[in-house]
Amino acid sequence: MAKLNTDLIKKYHQDLVFNYAEYPTKDHWSFDCKDNFYKNALLDWLPKNKDKKIFFYVHIPFCEQLCWFCTCSKFITKDYERVKEYLSYLFREIDILFNFLQKNNITLNVGTVFFGGGSPTILNRDDLKSLVDKLKSLFDWSKIDFFTVESDPRRVDEERLIYNHEVCGANRISFGMQDFDEEVQRRVNRIQPSYLFDKILTPKVRKVYKEIAFDLLIGQPGQTPEGMEKTCDEILRLKPTLVQLSLMAYKPWVAKYQVQMVAEGPLPDFLERKNLLEVIHRKLKAGGYVRTGFECYSLPNSPMTKAFKEGEAHYGASGHQTGGRVNFIAVGSSSMSNLGNDYYVQNFYDLPSYKKAIDEGHLPCFRGLKLNMDDKIRQHATQQIRSYFKIDYANFKDQFNIDFKDYFNEEIKYLDEMVKDGLVIIKEDGIFLTEIGQDFTQNIMNIFDKYDPPNKTYKERLETIKKSKKAQADILERL
Repeated sequence: MAKLNTDLIKKYHQDLVFNYAEYPTKDHWSFDCKDNFYKNALLDWLPKNKDKKIFFYVHIPFCEQLCWFCTCSKFITKDYERVKEYLSYLFREIDILFNFLQKNNITLNVGTVFFGGGSPTILNRDDLKSLVDKLKSLFDWSKIDFFTVESDPRRVDEERLIYNHEVCGANRISFGMQDFDEEVQRRVNRIQPSYLFDKILTPKVRKVYKEIAFDLLIGQPGQTPEGMEKTCDEILRLKPTLVQLSLMAYKPWVAKYQVQMVAEGPLPDFLERKNLLEVIHRKLKAGGYVRTGFECYSLPNSPMTKAFKEGEAHYGASGHQTGGRVNFIAVGSSSMSNLGNDYYVQNFYDLPSYKKAIDEGHLPCFRGLKLNMDDKIRQHATQQIRSYFKIDYANFKDQFNIDFKDYFNEEIKYLDEMVKDGLVIIKEDGIFLTEIGQDFTQNIMNIFDKYDPPNKTYKERLETIKKSKKAQADILERL
């Protein structure tokens, strides 16, 4: 295990970083891309890529209780009628989409289905089944390799998880585990003792689910290396097949309630977060997990480990997934679609605008982007670094018919300092991140970002975000 170097952490610290779930990042997408843009993109891309598997994402933006760390697009309610009303619009959006596809003789080749949120476990059994049955009538469910239902461990039991599998076909679970430290849980308003998982992850449940994923959130209030040691011990005891790490985003200007997390003291700073990550790396590796992505650990028998070794893993809006560079088609408020490396589209965040578009018979898109060739090449570079910790020059020759060293001559020069610091190794056939360098993946990806390069100041990056937010607000005001 490489030793944590505090000098390197201070040197490469940035106040604003990008996770590159998409490239170019959303702040550079166009608000002129609406319903017609998306439909034309579907007509352009799908007929030429019939063999490409589709990742079909369904967003359920409701939770019963607010977690103070959360910046996801969601609505807090205990009024199930609001959920029912949303489902009626979701069904109508699905109808608009598939009526358009059927009219143009297009069938989706779906390989993965993912219900995310919010919390899809807010759906009662009948409504979950109705939604699944709706989708089963629209594409061939027998081709689905993985069907995930994100699950709140406080809202499910063994019986419900077995129902989700036997009646609805779910074979993968993603749990918002976040942290097992009770003090941390209290300070983020999410109490979920580890014994809840003992009750629901029974031998019967483990037998029928191919993948059981835990989300572990870094940077929460009260997290310490000692507490993280204990959390990792609990993870090792419960043995999920997959552990997805993520750094908590503190954005009180977006989610004002987040300030409640700092009422009793500050959040872990950049260096403290790195110390927490060091504990996680050491404990999970010693416990038999394999690092299969920048924010991903999996057991040797996990489907993710197999996909990583075979070059068939990818990172996107729903975290690390199997299936290579998968193409997302998403429904629901705020959901994001991408067609190969050609198009991005995102739905409205707010429910009034989402519903208004559907009432008018439109797909509820409010921004998107058609990538140019340079975008595609740089998107692929960020994906390769994040998913595999390397850039294979031959891969770029095969995919884009470019000489990587010529195309990225200036970027490779910029890497010289990182080579000296032991973060990357440059060879004749590619660029490889060292063990230390893997924790600086975001910094290394950023070098290949033409829109927000490393030499762009924090102030300049904030200005880009402000312009995007203002343009979004102006659109909502006109609706």
